[in-house]
Amino acid sequence: MNLKSVVSISVMVWMSIFGGVSAAQAASGDDAMTQERLEATLTPLLSGIMKADHIPGTAVVVTKDNRIVFSKGYGYADMEKQIPVNPAQTVMRIGSLTKSITAAAVMQLQEQGKLSMDKNINTYLTSFKVPLYKNHPITLHQLLTHTAGLDEAIYHLAAQSPDKVIPAGSFLRQYLDKQPPVREPGTEYAYSNAGVGLASFLIEQVTGGTLETYMKHSLFDPLQMPSASLLHQENDRNMAKSYQYQKGKYQEIPYSYLNLPGAGALSVIPDEWAHYMMALLNEGGYREQHILKRTSINEMQARQFTEHPDVEGVGYGLFRNRLKSGLLSLSHTGDIDGYSAKMELIPKYRLGIFVVSNAVSSGKPLRDQVTDAIVRLLPEEQKQAAPIVSTPSPDLEQYVRTYTIGLGPQHGWGKWFRWLGGRNFEVQSTGKSLLVNGVFPEGTGSEQTKTYIPAGTGLFRDKDSGDFIWFHRQHGPWKLTFIQGVTIKEEPPFVQQPATLLAVYAGVGLLWIFITIIALARSLLRLMLRKRPHGPGHVGCIAAVFSVFLIGQFLYGNSQVMTFGYPAWYAWGFSSLPFLASAAAITLAVRTASLHRSNPAQHRLVTYGRYLLALMSLGYTFFLFYWNMLSIHFS
Repeated sequence: MNLKSVVSISVMVWMSIFGGVSAAQAASGDDAMTQERLEATLTPLLSGIMKADHIPGTAVVVTKDNRIVFSKGYGYADMEKQIPVNPAQTVMRIGSLTKSITAAAVMQLQEQGKLSMDKNINTYLTSFKVPLYKNHPITLHQLLTHTAGLDEAIYHLAAQSPDKVIPAGSFLRQYLDKQPPVREPGTEYAYSNAGVGLASFLIEQVTGGTLETYMKHSLFDPLQMPSASLLHQENDRNMAKSYQYQKGKYQEIPYSYLNLPGAGALSVIPDEWAHYMMALLNEGGYREQHILKRTSINEMQARQFTEHPDVEGVGYGLFRNRLKSGLLSLSHTGDIDGYSAKMELIPKYRLGIFVVSNAVSSGKPLRDQVTDAIVRLLPEEQKQAAPIVSTPSPDLEQYVRTYTIGLGPQHGWGKWFRWLGGRNFEVQSTGKSLLVNGVFPEGTGSEQTKTYIPAGTGLFRDKDSGDFIWFHRQHGPWKLTFIQGVTIKEEPPFVQQPATLLAVYAGVGLLWIFITIIALARSLLRLMLRKRPHGPGHVGCIAAVFSVFLIGQFLYGNSQVMTFGYPAWYAWGFSSLPFLASAAAITLAVRTASLHRSNPAQHRLVTYGRYLLALMSLGYTFFLFYWNMLSIHFS
């Protein structure tokens, strides 16, 4: 035994006798998560990120076992008043992290026998029923794992003030009436605010009270979270303000009020949220209170659904992943009105990390950089990570093609989002790996090329980040799934491609605007020449009506569909303008036919031109109707 070994053993014995860090503590990671080490790691990191990304304020809280080992605020909660972020006092919105505590509430009611994960949810609903997709019922299990097959809800999710909030039951009734389920439940993961919002409404149905009342009595009070609420208002004196950095200055982001509070409305003091993390890591207990049984905690954390058997998948209110060392990680993120939050749990070390900011990063999210930096302090993560082993794949060429992402609902307002934001992903083979080029869903917002190594049947892993993608098909086109993200299909035929549909919408729209300008210029010219002015005529009127509609859609409709919805004047009045244009087009066609019968010698080019414009008007109206851009929807 050499001198270095003797000294090392002597130091460990001395520290164990006189109250230092024991060998067991070292193995548990206690020495890695000290105030001093976390401070030295996080302060320079956050200083750089917050300055580069113009993030006003951030709070970081780290828990170990049943205590907070690190809690610190950085920057400002209010830029104008220069109020600093205080994790023991500042109230922050945490967005979709609400879904985790909603899942915990559902688990409580399952323990009480009031809810069942595998029962048709329509058995609990009294005021309305969920439409079935091909007679397949939806269960709570599917709602909490985002596999219920619900159409994407984007329209009127929030209100501008508390008095304009639609009760969750009323919102869901309207949503399901206009947007029934779109796929068989349990077959595909698709993140769903409406799904968890529906699960939270079931809590109200079986308890007979409001969601806020239940949460406060059964979760917030036992966990000593007095600040936690789904009903916080922007005038709360401790509420942080959120910002976006534009044109060299910080601009405050308006506060919104969600119609589905159980999906993302929770606001809380960061130190108090730590109590919930400790309960999840300590078999449902915080101090002397237990919010859940150990079996329920295990059920929340277990793999409840996975897109591929070789990846971790999701639990209830938690996403499962593996760190580079192989350690299990449980996490969830949240974004709302500029606030950005993340919770990451490492069960083996009973380690909890919570990061929340009042602005969104322009590059890699600050929250991910912070959690990554803390996790790297763990003993196992400091070891040399095993290289990603490539699993032989018989034929990479079969995956080489173009895949098209077109996110958006299939029914209701906003159906046209499926082509407005369409993007392509080009997949190429190097023989041993795949190169994927595109604007990635969780990327920087710019085009990137990533290298993916074979990891299983149709499964590939990013050689840098470790993220998975999966190629698969069943009796149809190939699909590309970003694990815990979105599933997209191979590029559709030319006439169905998002770029083609966008070109039709914009191209014909610009033509109407051009015709309107020509008609106005012609009238103005005749006026200047003191000739008898002509009216705009049917063609000019048709073009003017379409032009007004398209300009209004661009300046107002596009921005309102995903926030506060349309007022009645827009939904039923303004959105009906293309129908007026079509009526004028029919009149133009009838009048042209009549004039042609009375004057057969009229120039055929003029006649055919009018017929063509009438037909184009009717076709364009049907195009807008099909994509649910008018007051009456196709689907």
